[in-house]
Amino acid sequence: MVLVLAGCAKNGNVDEGQLEPNQEGLMAQYQVLINENSPVSELTGFIEKNKTGLSRENVDKAVLGLIKVQQARLKDYEDKMFSPEINIPLNNYKYEDLLLIRNIKEEDIKNLLQDVFSNGYKLSASEGMYYPEIDYNKLLNDFGGHASDKVAGYLEIMAAESNKHFATDAALIVSPDELADRIVKAEKFINSYPDFELVQQVEQFHSYYLQAYLLGLNNTPLFDYQTEKAKDSFIESYEKTISSQKGTKLAVILEEYTTLLKKYDYTRSDEIINYVNKVTGGK
Repeated sequence: MVLVLAGCAKNGNVDEGQLEPNQEGLMAQYQVLINENSPVSELTGFIEKNKTGLSRENVDKAVLGLIKVQQARLKDYEDKMFSPEINIPLNNYKYEDLLLIRNIKEEDIKNLLQDVFSNGYKLSASEGMYYPEIDYNKLLNDFGGHASDKVAGYLEIMAAESNKHFATDAALIVSPDELADRIVKAEKFINSYPDFELVQQVEQFHSYYLQAYLLGLNNTPLFDYQTEKAKDSFIESYEKTISSQKGTKLAVILEEYTTLLKKYDYTRSDEIINYVNKVTGGK
């Protein structure tokens, strides 16, 4: 009987009242899948099957291992999608048609997209080009509730960007207020988990968001190109954030920044640009 229960635990098929799943055995099975370069769909299937039996620590390890595999394999999918034989006919389709794979005539495109979707990627578009990216929202929905606050928080930050990119074609897509919210969430995550193994990705988005919040982007600039005056939509957001996000680093930056903007009557100056470069790590 002990052998039977141990065997069930090793396979992760343990009913209530039986022994706890063999954590070490399950993770060993998962590592074999990774070492054998198994499809991402098999990795996600394994986590889905065992997420209630695995400890939160091991769910974290499994999900982060999955993300690393997806990140490593992403370039292969990009190369295939950007190849002329795929890219040219691909761009003749509307985005909605590509999501409905049955509407695609070319078998090579249909097979590629089926592979992309089944392996945890989504299709995105920017500057008239389609490209694959990791579907962090799916990871969050599938595994966030079984992971630690640290990994769930990371997935939330990545999913927010995956669901709605903050910018495209050198223009802000989200409002200044939403951008401020993303900055604060990233800031709090970095402060809470500075040693998290994927914290560099959060730091990178934090830098992008902060730069865009303080100066805008080429097609949605803070300073009007004609008058060089700061736009009200940004200034109002800065003042709102200072009030609502007291105690954050962003609020401190904005207090200094708005003081500097007032000094120059909200007109672009070298000192303002130098300040932004200083707080964002720019040149």
